[in-house]
Amino acid sequence: MARIGVFVLGGVLFATGLAGPAIQTPDSISPSLASVISSAREYCAKLERAALDFVCIEEVEEKLDLSLDDRAGLERTAQATVRDPGTQMETWSRYVIRRNPKQKNTYLYDYQYIRQDKQVEEKRVLLKKNGKKPDPQDPAPRLGAFTYSEVLMAPVRLLDEKFQAYYSYRLLGRDSVSGTDAWILEVVPRLAGVSQYLGGKIWLKSADASVLRIEWDPATFGHYEEIVARAEIFKAEPEVRSVTEFGFEKNGIRFPSSDLTEEGYRQAGGKVFVRARTEIAYKDYKFFMVEMSSTFKK
Repeated sequence: MARIGVFVLGGVLFATGLAGPAIQTPDSISPSLASVISSAREYCAKLERAALDFVCIEEVEEKLDLSLDDRAGLERTAQATVRDPGTQMETWSRYVIRRNPKQKNTYLYDYQYIRQDKQVEEKRVLLKKNGKKPDPQDPAPRLGAFTYSEVLMAPVRLLDEKFQAYYSYRLLGRDSVSGTDAWILEVVPRLAGVSQYLGGKIWLKSADASVLRIEWDPATFGHYEEIVARAEIFKAEPEVRSVTEFGFEKNGIRFPSSDLTEEGYRQAGGKVFVRARTEIAYKDYKFFMVEMSSTFKK
């Protein structure tokens, strides 16, 4: 799933040795909130116990508009040897490389995910880059703004009982996601400024508390201070949004259907300048195994 700077969901480390505040208990929160959290944790336990093996098509589109960035940051000086055709002598020549301030790239991957006995294996095979078959010798492409990994397990990192000391929860009400009745749960990290604890709003299916959508709080992302500093340079207000949708269901487990992160800035006139946008679509799922593994502790 994708996020600010080098934010990677799969690379999050949780410092379980930290001394956190008192853990909330059902006695200290409203019964409705306690019930929703309990059901959500049952779903997360089911997700953690699941043995999974599936493939799908992953479509990635990245747009960058660096036109407001410092021009010096878009240029770099390089040097190369130049051979004089008359003397055959070689001399050093310096030249300037200018990056295109507006860029768009698309990537089409064959994505495989295997999780068994708590071991995860992700494989991506690049099928097309900008609509063309890539050269096998080319290095793997890297996104310019956001990175993502193992989006599927994101609910566990927000809701699992073993992390409850590091979050506070608030039930915001009910909503509908594509016609499905849902609870909206707000998750706020207790440790401000510690980027490995992400926050946001979660839409939980009211029938079984499975996760339908996560609307991330960008202020909890790694390197968000860079966004704030850039907003000051642009004389604008940050307007960053990041949403993960879990639109596919198999055996009670919900799988990601889309992931969008957009870095925008609202300028004085009200217009929003979008500096970076990364959109991922997951399609054509083929499931080989989605079952609860007895090797996982309940």
